[in-house]
Amino acid sequence: MSRAGPTLKFLLAARQSELRDLEALAHTCSFVTLASELVHALQKERGWSNLYLCHARDGQRATLDALSDQAQARERDLRLFLDGMDCGREGGKARLYNRIAHALYCLDELPELRSRLRQQRIDAPQASAAFTRLIAHLLAVVFEAADTALDADITRVLVALLNFMQGKELAGQERAHGVMGYTAGHFDAAQKARMTELAADQERSFESFERHAPAAIQQAWRQARQHEAPVARLRAMAALTDESHTLDPDLAELWFDLCTVRIDAMLPIAASLTQDLAARCRARIGQAREALHDHRPRPGRLDAALAPPAMLFSVQGRALEQPAADAVGPSMERSLLDTLQAQTEQLHKAGEALAQARGALDEQRDIQRAKHLLMTRGQLSEPAAHAQLQQAAMQTGRPLAEIARHLLKTHRS
Repeated sequence: MSRAGPTLKFLLAARQSELRDLEALAHTCSFVTLASELVHALQKERGWSNLYLCHARDGQRATLDALSDQAQARERDLRLFLDGMDCGREGGKARLYNRIAHALYCLDELPELRSRLRQQRIDAPQASAAFTRLIAHLLAVVFEAADTALDADITRVLVALLNFMQGKELAGQERAHGVMGYTAGHFDAAQKARMTELAADQERSFESFERHAPAAIQQAWRQARQHEAPVARLRAMAALTDESHTLDPDLAELWFDLCTVRIDAMLPIAASLTQDLAARCRARIGQAREALHDHRPRPGRLDAALAPPAMLFSVQGRALEQPAADAVGPSMERSLLDTLQAQTEQLHKAGEALAQARGALDEQRDIQRAKHLLMTRGQLSEPAAHAQLQQAAMQTGRPLAEIARHLLKTHRS
């Protein structure tokens, strides 16, 4: 009896599985979009909160309230999305759900933080650290969710987006950190070192983004980078200050405004990346659905191979010219073989491309997990955890990702 029936069964199962994976990936892309918008709103609220605490002026409270309202609206969108998740449907999501729980816990603390801010019952470093910790947890969720990516092209865009979001967050930290130094009139040695570190880390993140981003988005990014020059000038000015060489504290607002123009120019880039992700997901889902229903023979694929004197055998181990024992005839046999050959080639090529793209994604994921481990185990802030990893990398001469993997391995054992 021919086994074309079982072959077709598992071929269909493979394509149905691929379709489900792609639909799950589209769901992930929707989450990444919402998280990116919330992170952007929180970054701006963090920066203005520092300005409000360090350099309060008339009208700043109204601006702060408006920024908080914007962040709350984005938070509601994200919570609505998370409420719709079926947590009992899929296995293997423990780390993702744990990250979501941590992020939601920090979001639950936001009303209290905002209240203390407005009552001036918290200083700028503490407020900034609280916002940074929340944003770090949100980015950790994004990195964990992206770990489910299975399509190489989509994974590359995800890697670009994650690195861009990381660079943008570092730019936001620099904005908030700079506000504190400028309002004080000068930067001490530790503040200068932190500013230098933030600038260097941004550049590394954006370089990785550029290596993986689509060409059209890279072009838009080059245009957006025109806003970096004014920030770089004030950055250089800050590096020259000390207790005897001070600056006008009013420059803090100029610093905030220039950084905000720069960071706001990044938002369309992030939006373009998420739109590109959504478009790629839709296209791949369409292809997968078409392939699921398309089992027609591919003309010409086997004609040459079927010419005498060669004898082509099907995957069932008999000659294709031999009559089938059931209702599945030679035409269907050839269709199955054509489809299997095409799918095998596609999976092989996709596997190679995916391995390359996932390598970059895995490095980013491991670094984020290692930072999260240091933050929870050592009660460190996100910048302190990152600095500890970087210091270990410099001392040992090993890549940052390798240090992160070693830390995670040691923790598991």
